[in-house]
Amino acid sequence: MREKILGAASVLLFLIGGCSSEQSTKEFSPDSTAAALVPTPVQQAPLYSSQPKPIADENFVSNDSLIALQLEQARQHYLSATRAEENGDSLRAAQQFEQSIQILNDLSYYPEIENNQDFNDLSKTVIEDYEKYIRKTGILESTSSVFALREKLNILSEQLDTATALQQKRVISGTTIPLVINGLVEQHIQFFTNRGRVHMEHWLERSGKYFPMMKRIMREEEVPEEIVYLAMVESGLNPAARSWARAVGMWQFMRGTGSLYGLKGNFWYDDRRDVEKATRAAARHLKDLYEDFEDWYLVMAAYNSGPGNVYRAMRRSGSNDFWEMRRHLPRETRSYVPSYIAVAIIGMNPQEYGFDIKPADSLEYEYVTVDDCVDLEVLADCAGTDVETLHELNPGLIHRCTPPTSGGFQLRVPKSTDKEIFNTKYAALPESKKMYWLTHVVRRGETIQGVARHYGVSQQVLADANGVTTRSRLKRGSRLMIPIAKTSGNYNARIASTLPSPDDKEQPAARTQSRVVRASTPVSGDRTKLTYKVKRGDTIGHIAEWYGVRATDIRNWNNLPFGRKIVVGRTLNLWVSKNEASALSRIGNMTFAQKTALVRKFEKRPTQESVADVSIPYLVKSGDSLDKIAQEHGVTVRQIQRWNNLRSSRITPGNKLVLYPSVRKV
Repeated sequence: MREKILGAASVLLFLIGGCSSEQSTKEFSPDSTAAALVPTPVQQAPLYSSQPKPIADENFVSNDSLIALQLEQARQHYLSATRAEENGDSLRAAQQFEQSIQILNDLSYYPEIENNQDFNDLSKTVIEDYEKYIRKTGILESTSSVFALREKLNILSEQLDTATALQQKRVISGTTIPLVINGLVEQHIQFFTNRGRVHMEHWLERSGKYFPMMKRIMREEEVPEEIVYLAMVESGLNPAARSWARAVGMWQFMRGTGSLYGLKGNFWYDDRRDVEKATRAAARHLKDLYEDFEDWYLVMAAYNSGPGNVYRAMRRSGSNDFWEMRRHLPRETRSYVPSYIAVAIIGMNPQEYGFDIKPADSLEYEYVTVDDCVDLEVLADCAGTDVETLHELNPGLIHRCTPPTSGGFQLRVPKSTDKEIFNTKYAALPESKKMYWLTHVVRRGETIQGVARHYGVSQQVLADANGVTTRSRLKRGSRLMIPIAKTSGNYNARIASTLPSPDDKEQPAARTQSRVVRASTPVSGDRTKLTYKVKRGDTIGHIAEWYGVRATDIRNWNNLPFGRKIVVGRTLNLWVSKNEASALSRIGNMTFAQKTALVRKFEKRPTQESVADVSIPYLVKSGDSLDKIAQEHGVTVRQIQRWNNLRSSRITPGNKLVLYPSVRKV
């Protein structure tokens, strides 16, 4: 069993650390993030072999335990945040919320993670409670993300008297996009020059790196140059930004929209994080939206919330003027355009608003071709630069190493790089600095999808490495080459020590001497305690549905780390609404079918007579997940599962679903 865990742990190191050539270990604690597990130098040793080394498939286990480990880290940060909030420590609360979200964001690149209900449940809980925290605290920390800042602006905008705030006072001249100043815009300007000042300072400094290239692209695509300030509102000019809605990059593309404009991605890289590619895609998307709306304010509103919401607001208001239709738009979009106007006005004349910031030097680079999976540290040595510079020039790389591609990867290097010297050094690299391969012997019934999931690699990468397609049928007994990182036993043993024993389901997912934060029980006076004895076939997700609580709360109330299974006969503590306690107290004596029927009754599913009016068909596309579909249509994953009698979250392209977007979320 030890060998199985060590094999799986090597996958975790590869996932979070890339193709590193150096090792160290990190202890888990509530104050460490997934990024903290990335190796740091302690010894120099070759870790990759150019020769495939056959390793039997049974030496590996599912990566579920490794996912559970990182989920538990995120949960511990979340618990630290809630405890800090209770103690009035706003700085620590914000930091811990942000670190929890960061781990979940890193984990979101794991193959098919969208189908992991534990990941979805925890993500939803952390974000919901962070938003509640932002709403009730008057403090915005300098460490807070741009998305927390935007949430604070949404709250402030709601408090302003819009009857007089929308009256136009003047318009800034000299721009293609009109910059209207009214009370609401003045409020946003005041925010960015006071409470949000530190954020604006960072953005002005970063603009020096990116704006020259971004403005050039806007000119080439025939889009107004000043639209580049929208990237400040979108991401704070952070190429690696990932929103609470899982939009990615400086221009915050969702995966589906990005693919429409040529932004590709897999386990190794994400074009949405590539500033040049994403900026060109954003310019073309904005240009397409302008052809539809012929008004830049409506274009921005559509960019933020989708064209459908803008058309709906136009119908309801009877106007195509942003300020008149604004109250019919989604909550965040109402302050989105005023935020853009405010940062554009400040950015065009920062001295007038008290900012004396020297912009950073613009990024200048050229390209070299890399044919193998090589650590950026090795390539930095070839280019005569440092790894931080290479990573800054190539933010689309997820794991700080180049991807294995048949056509070669175009790596950006500083413009000062001597390409001849680079090519000479690269050609002289020993094979030990490149990719390590495992051999997998195909068993009966196995597919590319299943093998890829098992080893934690992309289906497409696995297919490319073996000269097949993702739909190819695998012959029993044939061998597949698995691109993966080889790691030292010392690091693996440390990671393995944090995993639960498969023979002891009540052991926590993270055995560690580090402090583990326990959740406090609810103090709200409108909740009361019930108990539930676990029965065969129950899951935390089921119990959460039946009692109308969050799955993550059940874990917290009962100190159930991710990776620990609930066992039959265990009694769980649940805190439910006092108004519903009497009805919910009968659940413990119901059969599984009776409990499922009760949930459907509470859900208020549409009757058969009304189905024709509210149901819509949906054909599953490549890259879809139930979570993505649920977010796009304003419903929940569990609703989609019930409507379509799905027993799991797995869907495949071509599946036909029925949705009821008019039904409220429950």
